[in-house]
Amino acid sequence: MNFAEEIVSILTDRKETLSIAESLTGGALTSAIVDVSGASHILKGSIIAYSIDIKVRELSVPQETIDRSGVVSEVVALKMAEGIRSRMATTWSMSSTGVAGPGPHHGIPVGTVWLAFVGPTSKETVKLALDGDRSAVRRGAVESALGAFARILRA
Repeated sequence: MNFAEEIVSILTDRKETLSIAESLTGGALTSAIVDVSGASHILKGSIIAYSIDIKVRELSVPQETIDRSGVVSEVVALKMAEGIRSRMATTWSMSSTGVAGPGPHHGIPVGTVWLAFVGPTSKETVKLALDGDRSAVRRGAVESALGAFARILRA
């Protein structure tokens, strides 16, 4: 069983739901969940918030937070996860933001990724420093997010 299958299985058994807010991963994280049979029982939806205005308007990330901390930051990842969870009224949410390249973003190196996971009684963030080109960074972020979320659900 891969991580996506494990996530769908655990959430199905618990009758819990999931929503996803993606920037860096551009829909690949949602796609990995949707690839699993039965995902429709747990996944309520996702938003690809690639631009700052979508993060602000659709996910309720405060513009001041982005201005102060930068779009690729722990606090923005957390606000994205909180925003999608609230908007879609799900048990759990996860988000991704980061720099895939080809060059750094405002001094933040390529491969810097922030993931956030919000649930009924917990909030967790993970910072990654991934190697590789744009595709490798995005793939690594998806696999890392799925693995981290499966671990959180097992705890």
